[in-house]
Amino acid sequence: METMGKLIKMGVIIIGLRGLGVEVAKNLILAGPKAVLIFDDEVAKINDQGANFYIEDKHVGKATRANACAAKL
Repeated sequence: METMGKLIKMGVIIIGLRGLGVEVAKNLILAGPKAVLIFDDEVAKINDQGANFYIEDKHVGKATRANACAAKL
């Protein structure tokens, strides 16, 4: 309970939204921290769809990984 109390007051930054990064972001957001900042300026590629379940065909070659994931996260 003490750790959860600290978490809801904390701001978190996640750099990189490939497979592990997006999974960590999802789980952290579900835990409820005060703020989560995501950063990944790499443009989404077709192979990113295999590791990042938020990247869709419409994002490939057009949006960064962070922009592709932000709304759904």
